[in-house]
Amino acid sequence: MPLEQPRNITHLQEHGPVPDDELPTEVTPLHREAGLRFFAVRRGRGGVTSIGGEVTRIAYLEDHDREDVLRTFLDENPSLVEAKQRRAMTQTIGQQGRSWSKLASEVLGDYYDSVESRGPNWEEEETQECPLCGEEVNRGGLPAHLVECPEA
Repeated sequence: MPLEQPRNITHLQEHGPVPDDELPTEVTPLHREAGLRFFAVRRGRGGVTSIGGEVTRIAYLEDHDREDVLRTFLDENPSLVEAKQRRAMTQTIGQQGRSWSKLASEVLGDYYDSVESRGPNWEEEETQECPLCGEEVNRGGLPAHLVECPEA
């Protein structure tokens, strides 16, 4: 008589990646042996507390598409997406491994309006004054200006 597959594995096969609190039973070593994994980003060692607050872990199977896992994670953790800039989020996800980093670069464009090349909340036309010569330069462009500044 074949062994019955654990309920959590069956649930994940039917529903795809899900928040870990949606699993029907407690996770045991048998589930892990059957391929159950978790995805969550961490700040430092230990728990799943992040700059965006508590993070919802995503349960998935080894054979699930990693893009589905990452999208489920981002959909379940909107406060994390709001709290971190795209670049920081790419680095944070990249800490999970090279394949996750590459995937994050591809997927995060759907969760952020643009790459933050300037500081947060800077308007496109915003300028600042050079403290040496007084010339108006685009906000964020001061370092490049200082290289050529006549007063530097």
